[in-house]
Amino acid sequence: VISLAKECDVSVFVVARDDKDNKIVGVGACAIKNKIAYLTGLRARRRVNIPKCYALLGDFCKANDVKLTYTTILKSNTGVQKMLEKERASMPNYVRFGECIVHIIRKHLRIKDKNNLIKAGNNYILENHQGEIIANCKAIEQWGFKQCIVKHYGWKIKVLKTFIGWIPKEGEVLKFFTLADVKANDGIALESLLRHASNMDFAGNFFLYGGISSICPVKSLKYKSVVYIVDWEKKMQNAEGIELKLEVADL
Repeated sequence: VISLAKECDVSVFVVARDDKDNKIVGVGACAIKNKIAYLTGLRARRRVNIPKCYALLGDFCKANDVKLTYTTILKSNTGVQKMLEKERASMPNYVRFGECIVHIIRKHLRIKDKNNLIKAGNNYILENHQGEIIANCKAIEQWGFKQCIVKHYGWKIKVLKTFIGWIPKEGEVLKFFTLADVKANDGIALESLLRHASNMDFAGNFFLYGGISSICPVKSLKYKSVVYIVDWEKKMQNAEGIELKLEVADL
């Protein structure tokens, strides 16, 4: 809730209650920035309670003149994807838009060039040896209000952890920073920017970078989410023509 309030124009955390005993039957959150809404954390005790949650969130979006609503589901969570993609009278339609790829990159990568990273507030500008701007980004330290705790790792990460020392321990609050508004002239400039960024003076052992169909020219761990457009009016056939700029810092 603190994270939503800090990073968007307006947000709401809705709690749906049973009409008979007033018990909580569902929750959900919605964050709006620049008239674009992000739905997250939707939970219901039983499927019959889902319409009540959607009614509250839909009313909130309508009251704030939202132009576009989206949500993300982990690519590995195929069960929820199938549920969302099946049209239901009690829910808005979910139209698949694309994939968001989040790259987890360790700090202190070796710098291979003589480019110069210049700091200006939260903005960073990368110049080549001729003084030409070849890339730029913002760096945001989010772990103070976007607290994530590692509960446990799957067997694959547990195996990797024996070889990769920078992976956080189970039970730790993750400390990291995030790159946003990343722009680079080409792949070489992007790699240089990421290597220089890895040496920024922030807490933690890693940083996050990514977005819609993002590429990463340095080694990273990554996870993918499916991005859906939430069609409240149930009029969309597909997501063709929809523009949505989405980065990991927005999630």
